[in-house]
Amino acid sequence: MALEAMKSIKEAEEQAADILSKAISDSKDILKRSEIEAEVQYKKVLDATREETKKIIENAKDEGRKDSEPIFEKGKVEVDNILNLESERFDRAVNAVVERIVKNNGNS
Repeated sequence: MALEAMKSIKEAEEQAADILSKAISDSKDILKRSEIEAEVQYKKVLDATREETKKIIENAKDEGRKDSEPIFEKGKVEVDNILNLESERFDRAVNAVVERIVKNNGNS
């Protein structure tokens, strides 16, 4: 009877050791899967953040372009006005030179 009890205790200890070994192995597997899943989730979040950042930058650029259009158009008009003014001055200068030549020579 004592032998049977010892045999039973030995089997229980072996079962406990097997259960403990399986539990340790399972916990390592769970930890590994958790790390892999965390990495996947991290990459998803990072990709989504990068995509959102690109959208924000593009929206800011578009808004900047819209805001700068009136300023650009105003500058373009001012440049055209200056060029026209220079053209008018050039025409007046040419007319003045032609007038002097004609008045001096008397021939037209």
